[in-house]
Parts: sequence; C-alpha cells; structure tokens
Amino acid sequence: MKLIEYFGTDSGLLIFIAVLVVVFAAITFLIIKSSKKAYAGRIIIPVLFIELALAFGIVTLNFPNKGDEVGPGVVPGLWLIAILIFSTLLLIKGTLGNEEKDPPWGHMKKVAAFIVMTILYIIIMQYIGYYISTVIYLILGMYYLSYRNWIVMISIAAGWVVFSYFAFYRLLYVPLPKGMLLERIFG
Repeated sequence: MKLIEYFGTDSGLLIFIAVLVVVFAAITFLIIKSSKKAYAGRIIIPVLFIELALAFGIVTLNFPNKGDEVGPGVVPGLWLIAILIFSTLLLIKGTLGNEEKDPPWGHMKKVAAFIVMTILYIIIMQYIGYYISTVIYLILGMYYLSYRNWIVMISIAAGWVVFSYFAFYRLLYVPLPKGMLLERIFG
C-alpha cells in the first residue's frame, strides 16, 4: 500500500511511468522477435492500454475523496476498470492466436489527418462549445472514415451529446465548455 501511495507522488509517478515505458519496450521487443510476430499489434496495443490505465489509475489516487459521496475519481475509475478488463481479454485472444494476423500497414495519411481533426476539435470546442463541436466532430469523423448513412450518423452524434449532457452536466455536475463565441451571444 505504501508503494502505491509513493507512486501517487510526483517523483513516484515519474518512476512508475518510466518502469511502464521500459516494460512496454521489452514486451514489444520480445513480441517482435518471437513466433507471435504476426500478432504483434494484437498483443502490443492491449498492453499499451493496460499500462495507460494503470498510469491514469495511479493519478486518480490523488483526487480528493468526499467520503460517502461520489467523488471525482469514480467515473475515471470505472472507465479504467473497463479498459483493464477489455484490454486483458484482447491480450489473451491475441496471445493465443485466436485472432486474425495483423493486417499490413494501412493508410498512415488517414491516421495523421484524424489526429489533426481531433486537435482541431479540441481547439474549436473552446470557441463554439462542447455540444456543437462534438456533433460536428463525430459526423465529420464518421464521414471521413467512409460511413455514409446520415440517419445513423446524426443519431449517434445526437445520442452522444444527450448522454453527455445527462451523465456529466446533470448527474455529475461537470460543466462542459460552453464556448466563448456562444457565451458572448447567449450570455
């Protein structure tokens, strides 16, 4: 328990992250050099998500505890548990070879474009707010990934915004960005 508390400190967290990086590099090296090379992506990606979940789990230990009330660490904790469970399942399937072999490298330009689109989404959110920018981002993202069923696209985007509103704003009292432009217009 003291070790986990130590990892919650600034210097302890840096050491923990350094250990995770070394473990990740070692696992990656071993997988690439092993007979499981054809499944490297199906093994390495879940390992990365497990390590990220552990690192963020350590960070959430420093969130304030409100006693019997739901504190700020509950929702991230639930997400982290789900990530750990599903990543472990994917890791087991990839290690056993029950999955298809990794496909050859795809369109890296699409990945780079999607990363740029995500960065723009985060920037634009500050100006037009979470709700409008999220609808635009989700619809453009699905369209960019060659999905063309507009009814489903709009339903998913609207459903996510409604879920976000009730889950975060109404239930957890987390204020989502209103956006400077809309705040000036509507006050």
